[in-house]
Amino acid sequence: MNTKVKTEERVQRLVMVIGRGTHPRRELMEALGLRQESRRNFYDNYMKPAKARGLVSMQCPGRPSTPEQAYRLTADGLEYFEKLSKKEQAGGWWCLKKGTGWEVGKR
Repeated sequence: MNTKVKTEERVQRLVMVIGRGTHPRRELMEALGLRQESRRNFYDNYMKPAKARGLVSMQCPGRPSTPEQAYRLTADGLEYFEKLSKKEQAGGWWCLKKGTGWEVGKR
């Protein structure tokens, strides 16, 4: 699988996990199945590409390292989420809350 496809898949997973809510980094990483020690991986491979495309924004943009920082989808991100949700209904991505965490995958 080439890098562009992997990056797109990661962005799609992140968008599906965020959905219509606002979530802190720790919760997003847990939902994506990432260990908390891999924060750099999360930012480099999930958050930066999504922010570069204008899909994700910070709740506190003036204070990026605040402990209260959380992320939500922009208007473009919500539009992209709706497209992915339609694909999900047709057998594409799925996102399911199980117990205390989330499971995300592709059918």
